[in-house]
Amino acid sequence: MKLIEATKYCKICFNQIKDNSFYSLLHKDNLLCEKCFSSLKARFINFKIGNINSIAIYDYDDTIKKLIYTFKGCYDYELKDVFLNRYLTYLRIKYAGYVLVPIPSSEIDDQKRGFNHVKEMFSALKLPYIDVLRKNNNEKQSAKSSKDRLNIDNILVEQNINILYGKKVLIIDDIYTTGATMFKAIQLVKKANPKVIKVLVVAKTIDLKKR
Repeated sequence: MKLIEATKYCKICFNQIKDNSFYSLLHKDNLLCEKCFSSLKARFINFKIGNINSIAIYDYDDTIKKLIYTFKGCYDYELKDVFLNRYLTYLRIKYAGYVLVPIPSSEIDDQKRGFNHVKEMFSALKLPYIDVLRKNNNEKQSAKSSKDRLNIDNILVEQNINILYGKKVLIIDDIYTTGATMFKAIQLVKKANPKVIKVLVVAKTIDLKKR
């Protein structure tokens, strides 16, 4: 008896995914139609934070900005896997053996939306999370001036950081803007003497000076 596969629909536009692309033939977990996939324009931007090798999958352009807002601001949980979906094989190989240290978000926001958006974005990597960073308050970075965002010494703190000793650590976040929060996170993680630290973010604000 021939099994009939369920019709799949794009997680972004809700149009039917036509399994006639090369990718769809090889990957049955495809979540995006070709039009939406093409609109995302992954760039895998390599950059440094101090001496730490870092990668941003996308520019923080209008398309990605809207998609992230819909996911974490409008609580559209179904979008959680679309950001990494087509690059999972590459990312799983590249970061095999790493543990994930997420940049913490506001506990109030997590409770309101019912999930932590950073963890959910990277959950498909199937790597263990170690929560050793937390926010000392629930102030939003977006509500602060650029000057205040750079002064975060009393906002991001560590807890049980020594559990990272000797481990390969991948610090993750959704958006890299000024870099102040990530720099502070790296400083805290370094205290544990991990084997290696790397950074992976979904999107990075566009540096027009380098264009």
